[in-house]
Amino acid sequence: MTIMPSDLPLSSTGIAEDVQDAVADAFPLFESVQTLARVGVSVTFAVAPSRIVATITVTKDAVTVLPALLEEIDDARPGQLPDGKLVVTGSMCQGTVTLRVLIPQEWVTAQELAVLTGTALADPSDLL
Repeated sequence: MTIMPSDLPLSSTGIAEDVQDAVADAFPLFESVQTLARVGVSVTFAVAPSRIVATITVTKDAVTVLPALLEEIDDARPGQLPDGKLVVTGSMCQGTVTLRVLIPQEWVTAQELAVLTGTALADPSDLL
């Protein structure tokens, strides 16, 4: 999947049709996201020209899903936000979607997160 900005002039009719298509496409997505919400994971999407960013927030009740989730992320890199919260960044869908996974505060240390993302060597079996 390649996301490319459009250089074509936009018509109001075309925009209205695109909005209707986007709303129709959102219903299956809503169902999937609701399934995640039931286990304590929320997902928000920000879409801009040539860019999609998905922010995934994992609650303390859902930390057991974190290793499987991180396994699906390409080039997972642990980091820390300015407010001190731990985050894992990476990509999905052939690198066209940027992911940010927010980790529950005080659930793991930065070093443990590095082990979970495979950027540090240790036995992660006792982390969960």
